[in-house]
Amino acid sequence: MSTFSAKDGRQIEVRPATIEDAEGIISFAKILFPSTNQVLTLPEEYKISIEEEVLFIESYNSNPTALLLVAVFDNTVVSLLNFKCGEKKKIQHSGEFGISVHPAFQGIGIGRQMITELLNWAKQKPQIEKIFLNVFHTNPSAINLYKSLGFKEEGRMQKAAKQPDNTYADMIYMSRFMNE
Repeated sequence: MSTFSAKDGRQIEVRPATIEDAEGIISFAKILFPSTNQVLTLPEEYKISIEEEVLFIESYNSNPTALLLVAVFDNTVVSLLNFKCGEKKKIQHSGEFGISVHPAFQGIGIGRQMITELLNWAKQKPQIEKIFLNVFHTNPSAINLYKSLGFKEEGRMQKAAKQPDNTYADMIYMSRFMNE
């Protein structure tokens, strides 16, 4: 889809994932999950095989209202964004995305570029009217990024996530309508 210069000057490629990315996505996840408490998956819960990852990638690539993006630097996956519309007819006009960025690549514009690519892609799909996400209330930099890209808070689920240290995080539901 695009190559852009990150804030630190590194050239980052953003493109749809291919089955050749399966191993790189797994390696990325194994670095990401232990590095943050801002995602739902704990490191010990992540046990996906390359074959399962290939099937996951293929399921996105064969779905016209789904998108799986990777950001790549030096042949290494440094960010992943997944988006999929609802499967039931009443919710097919909206879809949820999740995004994560490698800890060594945060704060340099990759997240913004990935979401911008998603929004540009969604504009070409008239059936996609609404894009939404959930974000931990303890992640102000992500919340600010989403707001700067036109997402608005619609609601909050209190104590939605219980951290390993027995603290809680609220989940903030944010969305953006594509016609706004």
